[in-house]
Amino acid sequence: MVLVAFGIFLFVDFRDLEDRAYGHFQKSEFERILDLYPPSKKIESELSISLLSQSISALERKANETKTKESTLKFLKEEHPELIVKEWETSLGIYYHIEDPYILKLKKHGIHYKKSLIAKIQNIQKPIPKDKVSHYLLQLVLEDPRGLEAGYSQALANIVRYPMETIGELESAFLLETLHYLSSSSLSLFYENLFTVSGTNVNLRSGPGKENKEVGKVSIPETTFCFEKDGQSETVAGKTGYFVQCFYPHLSKSAWIFSGFLENIPANQKYISDLENRFNTTDSEERFDFVSWLGEKMPPGFYGTYIPRERILESGAVGFPLYGNQTKEFRKICKKLSGEKKYFEFSYMTDITKEAVPLLELNLSYKDNNQPVYLIELDHESIWINRNRYILDQGNQKQNLSLYIESRDGDKLVGSLKERNIGLLQNLKSYPIAMDAYQSGKSHWEICLPLAKNPTRDKVLLFEIKSGIN
Repeated sequence: MVLVAFGIFLFVDFRDLEDRAYGHFQKSEFERILDLYPPSKKIESELSISLLSQSISALERKANETKTKESTLKFLKEEHPELIVKEWETSLGIYYHIEDPYILKLKKHGIHYKKSLIAKIQNIQKPIPKDKVSHYLLQLVLEDPRGLEAGYSQALANIVRYPMETIGELESAFLLETLHYLSSSSLSLFYENLFTVSGTNVNLRSGPGKENKEVGKVSIPETTFCFEKDGQSETVAGKTGYFVQCFYPHLSKSAWIFSGFLENIPANQKYISDLENRFNTTDSEERFDFVSWLGEKMPPGFYGTYIPRERILESGAVGFPLYGNQTKEFRKICKKLSGEKKYFEFSYMTDITKEAVPLLELNLSYKDNNQPVYLIELDHESIWINRNRYILDQGNQKQNLSLYIESRDGDKLVGSLKERNIGLLQNLKSYPIAMDAYQSGKSHWEICLPLAKNPTRDKVLLFEIKSGIN
């Protein structure tokens, strides 16, 4: 009863802290959010990590505003010396950049990562070095805009307004796909703002109005995506309209142009289809947990020789217990996966003092022949993958790790172990496999859980497994 009460206390305390952080965020009290989470505090919640990342982005903006620069830099230096502030040289002087240790801890392509990235780009309100502009732009176009069109389009419009270095051909294609998609979304800043130039040698200017410096010329059939309109109408060459700020993909820059020389055109559906196909690969992610498992019967979707286990609840999540074994005899239950897989993510918690506990096996099955690929085990301080060891520093706390399949070496796969986006172990070679069957797509992955026939007290609680290709 004491342990249960203590667990409930921790859960309530965690939620209370997160609620307080969110309350400060709603009031733009970003300094207070950092104060809630000292560097030594272990943070499990992606929402909390995202709030910290977004707070750093907001403070970076304040560090570059005249009214708040001095107080913000003083706060960072005195209260949070663990945060690194760098000085970037720009055409307008020094830009203060705060290195963000939190965004790297978020699952890439996940909702909290995307929100943090969008906030980081939105908070840039002064020119930054060209290579940094290109870096942020590339990070953004690698993320799926669907479901976040409003904030995503604002971030994209904000970053393309600054001078940038030339990006690669593939990345330029991704950018075009994104722009065409956003010009077709009613929630986007670019909605119905795709135009073709209708004149010859039309002036591009550094700001709205004929009095601003000319920065280039464009002619029909140049296309452009516009995102800002000046509020004052003007008449140019007998045409009445407005100056609008637009991005020119083929020029890799933004500039102001008079709207009288623009003709609205629809988005290219091929670009939109290409974007959807590119990101729909993430829909192949398979995820399973043990919420519907009751203990006496095998977890849904598994097959094999089952040994009944007790359902364990930890901080509101159902854990499937895996034990050490006195006699080294194990039974296995397995779950078939569909499609190609490039990563396997698993969350767990250990309670181990002596015996190593097998966590799971990753197998490839071909014509009813199961080939072991990776065996993952845990002891009181380490994780082992096919005899490769990494010492963990988080004790008996919930962990979330991923095994990525990255390449091939002869008849072996080569992978890496990561915690969110941080590499832990590299060059993890699998056991030998039938490479022809793997490459032809004739084999399929299976996840197997080893069940101890004579369990010890050492155990691991497995909460969830995800797998996919992106």
